[in-house]
Formats: sequence, C-alpha cells, structure tokens
Amino acid sequence: MLIAQITDLHVVEDNAKAYGDKVDSNALLTAAIDRLNRLSPQPELVIATGDLADHGRPEEYRKLRELLARISAPVAVVIGNHDKREIFRQELAHFDYLPKTGFLHYVMETRPVRIIALDSTSDHRHDGDFCNERAAWLNSRLAEAADVPTLIALHHPPFDTGIKWMDGQGSAWAKPLLDVIARYPNIVRLICGHLHRPIFTEVSGRAVTVSPSTAHQVALDLSPDFDIMKQLPEFELEPPGFQLHSWDGARLRTHSLHVQEWERVEPISREALARLIASHQTEEKTFAF
Repeated sequence: MLIAQITDLHVVEDNAKAYGDKVDSNALLTAAIDRLNRLSPQPELVIATGDLADHGRPEEYRKLRELLARISAPVAVVIGNHDKREIFRQELAHFDYLPKTGFLHYVMETRPVRIIALDSTSDHRHDGDFCNERAAWLNSRLAEAADVPTLIALHHPPFDTGIKWMDGQGSAWAKPLLDVIARYPNIVRLICGHLHRPIFTEVSGRAVTVSPSTAHQVALDLSPDFDIMKQLPEFELEPPGFQLHSWDGARLRTHSLHVQEWERVEPISREALARLIASHQTEEKTFAF
C-alpha cells in the first residue's frame, strides 16, 4: 500500500499569496499535485494533514476544492490550526467521511493499513490539543480493530521538536493521546504536519514522521536561547516537498521527495556495469555501487 502525504498547503483565494504576498502557496501546491500525478506507481491515497487554508476563509476552501480535484488518487483531509472547524466542515462537505458535528475525527477502513484521522486543533491557540473526550474516541476506534496495522494522521506533532517558537507551550497537550497509543502495538506510524520540516522520532514506542510543507519551510533554528519576544521567527523558501509512506506487509517505510524534479544521471555506463556484473558472477557476495 502506498500513501502520499501533503501538508501545510496554506491555500489562499485566487490572485493572492500567503504571508504578506511572500509565498505563492497555490502555485506551489499545483506543482506538488503535478508531481504526485506523475508518480509511478500511483499512491492509493493522498492524506493532507492540516493547514489546508491559510486563514480558514470560505473562498480559500473553494480554491482548495478546485486544486484537490486535480489529484488522481482519493484524498483524505485533516484539520490544522490555520483551518476553521465549522467552515472546514461546511466547505469540504463533499468529503462524506467527515463527521457532521463535533470534532473532525474519522476512520478509513482501508486495507492492509487502516487510517485514523484526528482533530488536534485548539479553539484558542495554535498549539495542539487533545482532551479526554478525544482520547476516549481514539481508544474506542483502536479497540475495534486492535490486530489491524493502523496509521494515525494528525496535524500537530505530539513531541517537542527543539524549534522553540514552533513548539509553543510544549507537548504536554499530547499526554492523553500518548497514553492511548502506548496500549496499541498495531499502530505502525503517526504522521503529522505543522512544522514545515521533515522530522523523524518516536513517542510511546511508536514511530512519528513530520512531512515538509508543499509551501514554505520553517527555518531550522535549534538554539535553546531563542526568545520570540526578542527575535522574529523565520521561514525559508527551500524546495517544497511531501512524503510517501510505503507498507510492505511488515513495516511502513517513508520517503521524502522534493516537488522539484532533478536531472537524473547514470552512475556507471552500461558496458562497465556488464563487466562488473560478469566479474562478480563467480564470487559469493552481492554486487552494489
């Protein structure tokens, strides 16, 4: 099973750019979709893990619908802190897996990997939130199929990243989530967005990956002395990207791709390769570059 993840799209209305006209997020998303549609093999599902709109405005979601409709594979949408829950629900109602009321959690009974999408947004701040009500819902859904490999998608990474201004008030909000996932060894991965950088770690014994954004990236500043009251946060216009999560029947492997395609070169001529292979045919070892 091949799952693509795009995140932090920050779509704006037509003829606009994000972050004070600094980021042409719509054009960057269009390029990412073109790259996705050229992949071979094609992903069976594309998961968009939050901050789909820049300000959560209805006109931004209408543009988002137009852009997402170009993706060849089915799309699963997840809410982020730049999204507005009720406008998200209303404008993306054609995704009939979204619940009509309450938190925007849902399950996709895909096989061989089951998908659980979580609403980790707060009504009052940009940090993550995961209350006891959400934890009870997740525990119930996991208990329904505790023997099925399961991928959990949410916007906010449930750990401190070391990028202080993005970590906000820290990861204490995630404790109810981490308490639940520790009970279920069938969870093969948590995939997240929000950080606009590729990051890999584990929490509660479960692997977690964060995908780069299809728009701008957050500047990597791991200084423990960063003070948002004295310093301005910075973005970098690094090449945008996305991730591919490949299930091989036993484990999930993650590949990060840039949207931009690079020139490909052969590391060795075909004639030289043939000679090398021939020279190894009598040796009991694996040929490799």
